[in-house]
Amino acid sequence: MRWLVEKALAAPFIVVALAVGLLGVGLWCYSRMDIEAYPNPVAPMIEVITQPAGWSAEEVERYVTIPLENGLAGMIDLEHIRSQSLFGLSDVKCYFNWNPEYHTAQQRVVNRLQFIQLPPGLQPQLSPWSAIGEIFRYRVMGPGYSLAELKTAEDFILERQFRQVPGVVDVVGFGGETKEFHVDVDPYRLKGHALTLAQLTQGIANANQNVGGQRLSLGEQSFNVRGLGLIHSLDDIGQIVLAQPKAGTPVRVRDVAQVREGAAPRLGIVGKDLEADVVQGIVLMRYGGSSLETLKGVHERVDLIRKNHVLPIGMEIEPYYDRAKLVKLTTDTVLENLLVGMLLVTVVLWVFLGQARAAAVAAVNIPLALMAAFCGMVFTGTPANLISLGAVDFGIIIEPTVIMVENVYRHLGPRGRGTLRARIVDAAGEIGGPLFFSTLIITLAFIPLFTLTGVAGVIFSPMAHTYAFAIGGAVALSVALTPVLAAWALRVDPRSDQREGHEAPHGHDNRFLRWVDRTYRPLFEFALRRRWAAIGIALAPVAAAAALLAATGTEFMPKLEEGNFWIRATLPTSVSLETSGKHVGRMRRILLGCEDEGCTRRRNPEVRTVVSQLGRPDDGTDPSGFYNIEMFAPLVPQREWRRGMNKEKLTQQLSRDLHDAFPGVDFNFSQAIADNVEEAMSGVKGENTVKVVGPDLKVNEQKAAEIVSALQQVRGVEDLGMFRSLGQPDVKIAPDRERCGRYGLNVGDVAAIVQAAIGGQAVTQVYEGEKKFDLVVRWAEPYRKDLRAIRQILVSAPDGAQIPLGQLARISEEDGPSVIYREDSRRYAPVKFSVRGRDLGSTIAEAHARVDSQVTLPYDTHLEWAGEADQMREAAARLLIIIPITLVLIAFLVYSAVGGARDMLIVLLSIPVACSGGVIALFLTGTHLSISAAMGFVSIFGIAVQDAIIVVTYARRMWLEGHPLEEGARLAAERGLRPALMTASVALIGLLPAALSRGIGSETQKPLAIVVIGGMLVLAVLPRLLLPPLLTLAHARRAAVPARAAAPQW
Repeated sequence: MRWLVEKALAAPFIVVALAVGLLGVGLWCYSRMDIEAYPNPVAPMIEVITQPAGWSAEEVERYVTIPLENGLAGMIDLEHIRSQSLFGLSDVKCYFNWNPEYHTAQQRVVNRLQFIQLPPGLQPQLSPWSAIGEIFRYRVMGPGYSLAELKTAEDFILERQFRQVPGVVDVVGFGGETKEFHVDVDPYRLKGHALTLAQLTQGIANANQNVGGQRLSLGEQSFNVRGLGLIHSLDDIGQIVLAQPKAGTPVRVRDVAQVREGAAPRLGIVGKDLEADVVQGIVLMRYGGSSLETLKGVHERVDLIRKNHVLPIGMEIEPYYDRAKLVKLTTDTVLENLLVGMLLVTVVLWVFLGQARAAAVAAVNIPLALMAAFCGMVFTGTPANLISLGAVDFGIIIEPTVIMVENVYRHLGPRGRGTLRARIVDAAGEIGGPLFFSTLIITLAFIPLFTLTGVAGVIFSPMAHTYAFAIGGAVALSVALTPVLAAWALRVDPRSDQREGHEAPHGHDNRFLRWVDRTYRPLFEFALRRRWAAIGIALAPVAAAAALLAATGTEFMPKLEEGNFWIRATLPTSVSLETSGKHVGRMRRILLGCEDEGCTRRRNPEVRTVVSQLGRPDDGTDPSGFYNIEMFAPLVPQREWRRGMNKEKLTQQLSRDLHDAFPGVDFNFSQAIADNVEEAMSGVKGENTVKVVGPDLKVNEQKAAEIVSALQQVRGVEDLGMFRSLGQPDVKIAPDRERCGRYGLNVGDVAAIVQAAIGGQAVTQVYEGEKKFDLVVRWAEPYRKDLRAIRQILVSAPDGAQIPLGQLARISEEDGPSVIYREDSRRYAPVKFSVRGRDLGSTIAEAHARVDSQVTLPYDTHLEWAGEADQMREAAARLLIIIPITLVLIAFLVYSAVGGARDMLIVLLSIPVACSGGVIALFLTGTHLSISAAMGFVSIFGIAVQDAIIVVTYARRMWLEGHPLEEGARLAAERGLRPALMTASVALIGLLPAALSRGIGSETQKPLAIVVIGGMLVLAVLPRLLLPPLLTLAHARRAAVPARAAAPQW
């Protein structure tokens, strides 16, 4: 280190210029950083959607889902295939590992789809949905416009507008009515004209087409020839001729059917507050895109739509969810904590050093260390988000600078030696070794976080990288820039003794430091006089922390606050759209807390608005049925909440109100982004999931019900429920082959009439400018409304006879599956639950124990647990391997630093002492042990080691200079006191804003801050009791020796 400091002092302007350059490059890097609220913890996942209209879940599984699963299996880097088969929809998700880029994985799926054979007319589509892709939601509104008109504007105007924004991959319209042209056939009028349904559909399709007639030269000009025969209106449809009797008038469509404008069968409904039916749009960002850049383009497009009057007169966009607001809230919270922490750290430095210039020399490295972190993040591609930026504690990061400045400041005191430059070089040489080794040790301590893979790696590795970049920058600045600034800003005390002699432990003094010395001197004397008692006192918190550790509880990571609720209600699978629609209106009123009809008085002022989604959108991107209700409830800023109210209390109140109003309905409380992430990672709409995997749906459901009963006994389990597969009533029409054969009919003839007459058949499309609408033919409502009417549907035989459907097929009501869940080609029944009011680790452990003891599974059935608990288990298993290896490497480094096994053990023993404060702090604040808290332990780990190495190094120096055993240990402890207290204080004070913060974005900082503060409080006292007696005991045979060698220089 000496030579680095000498080189820096020899070229001060170059060093300062490099520091200014670092500041500029850092600011440039910051401007280019894509800061997200939260990281995307989901590896590339490609979703394949197929919509076989009108097919039951069993047919969808057999003819669509299973062929897709078989065809997609075996792709490179593919980990899982999960699917859902439900009425009219097959949803297959391909989960890849982190090796391929998203577009590479997507292309692999596309390549496989080309070779998969599906029934005619079915075309799989790739969904652009991703776990954190929903960045902007809006409502389309306008007085006097129908739901169909609003939905048409969404589908054909707004969707096309937003798709032009860079970064936007899709826009999903949800709610409203999809316009169609309907031909409602009267079967008896059709029979009276001796026509069949097939003739009707073919006649309409043939009457709607344009043709080209090449070119025609007329005079000197060339004309294009066009045959125009497209349908433009309802009257055009009614005028289509179906038959021309030899005698009489032509038979037209209007003669056998009613032609009208209608709507497609609704798959879902969106409601907002007191409005039961609205139209919304959801803007999706491409996977890996920049949300802020994309949202900037979305905002500009909204302004352009309004400015250019793109929408019809009176129609307007009303945004109600904007990810940019969340990003701003979270980053503001983190930056506020950082800025306040920087200011407090500077004040603490001034108090300890007693001189503003010395404090400024140390404080200037704070923003520069941050710039170094920004540069490292940008150049290595480290994601910038709330978690990675929230790990930065400037009190710890500038620790090397603090120790360097303190030592330089001491050497410049009245008992220092030599010139200003010589004193700075001596100070740096004296402290350089401990700084170097402690920095290496801190870096090694991050190895477990660097090596995390999967979800844990994506979330926490950037955190460790950011910390490492900042610490590396701070160390470089402390040995290069700090000596230069010290040489310019500080002066040698004029009372300095220039004569040769040994240094006293202290240099510059002020009233505060003299008070600190007086306070701690009796502590040192007690530690050396009553050595075993002092060691016992110092180690007592370690025993207490070991006892409290089990009671602290564990979790994967703290809940990341988004400022909203995403509440899911699961009704019986057989429920109708109309019934669900009635219930969801009451649910919205309960969440709003309406106390009167107009909701002018509300019990829940914290809830800003409530938007409900019943069922699924038309494009099938959210696979669910009428049994599924999802409600988005953004909250007002917390400063506007009622006194004493917090998120946990509000959750309990709303959950109680909903369960009281709807007994038997399963409710699940989450947040908008968290809900998508949970579903993407486990394949089920729930925070944690138990999957009963087996071939028999009935057995799976029975065992799932037993699991629900077992989990009801576990404290902390909330939002418990199972997703049922069975219980969907079906009208089954099974053609009798023998009867059909008597009339010359095949099963396919009967199936065709069932599909067209009951379900409807889109025979062509009607164009209105650039808009396109289906023209659907089917029996009029009275002829298909119930089983009796269905039995009377007439099927045309080859000889012209009309046979009632009831004579050709068995028609019955039976229960069948509503949703079939599959994973890796096996069916499963999911049970979902959340954990509230208790730590995740102990809750899951008890849940496992109860399920294992109370549920007996058949030989071909097994359980799989998924969700946050599974991720925590995987991370813990990896850490159990990496942490021991890391500890061995750290022990080796400590041995190299102190040069002996006994001193190495002394240094390592200070680690559990310091960490005990963190454990006790977690317990007292009710904070669970998480990977975020583990970052705090890594921080105090490094400080404890650095403090102990400095004391051990000083002690060896004192003994080499000839001091007696106990006096050398005392002088070393005294000399290490001030830097130890300064680093502890700046670390503690620097994180105090984060520990006390309640704003959105503080959740990941808080556990880290609590651990560091608890550790620093212990570190300020207990190592002073521990280190001096341990040193004297370890070196009891050492006698006072004359100085026979110069003190080691690093």
